[in-house]
Amino acid sequence: YFIDSAEDVLKLMEAEEGLMWTAHPRIKASTGYPDKYKDKNFYQSPHYLGAAWKAMPADYSRDRLGERVLDLLDDMNDWGQPKKILGEADLFELNAESELYGHLNVNYLKMNELPQYEDGWDEVLETLRKGRYFTSTGEVLIPSLRINGKEFAGRTRVDREGQIMITVDLRWTFPLSFAEIISSDGKKTYRERIDLSETSDFGTRTIHHAYTPKKGLKWFRFEVWDVAENGAFTQPVYLNQP
Repeated sequence: YFIDSAEDVLKLMEAEEGLMWTAHPRIKASTGYPDKYKDKNFYQSPHYLGAAWKAMPADYSRDRLGERVLDLLDDMNDWGQPKKILGEADLFELNAESELYGHLNVNYLKMNELPQYEDGWDEVLETLRKGRYFTSTGEVLIPSLRINGKEFAGRTRVDREGQIMITVDLRWTFPLSFAEIISSDGKKTYRERIDLSETSDFGTRTIHHAYTPKKGLKWFRFEVWDVAENGAFTQPVYLNQP
């Protein structure tokens, strides 16, 4: 392949069934992006996953880390195409004096089995496309997220009572602080908080939450954070209109 333009890159991704995204969006060399190319064909393509997340800003006066890209996730899905984020890490050196684990965010993919190297990346990429994963700083895990009984669903609808049953399995190291359901009608973002401040360290819990979305909502997603601002989050779930 000879890549000379954005059009060439898109053709490459289409030919190889690949995924692309913006690294460290809205800062560094990506300042102003992906905002400035959200109307371009390559961005609106399903081969453009979205953006990468790091626990920045690490502002401990806030109740969560990485708001820069979490806010971008909301913005991207309000722009009109379903987009996702995944955890990234800057690994400048690997030696005895370079800390790796403390900076490494992890993406846990929901897959039936571990793919073999010789079988390629297809199954991994398809899992990312479908949003069947969660991202964590490592101290909080979401082994299962069931939306109306469906594991890591990408779309759902309300029941006869106008509700959506969210069932989440959680594991954690430090005591939890809260979980939150973030949603949007395409113009305004809403937050519904679930208090978890009574939890202690090294725990597990299954949350059953009957969520009643506001009228006109287009999507919602799930986050959970502990007392040290470590956390985990899942990808947006879109609402099918009745």
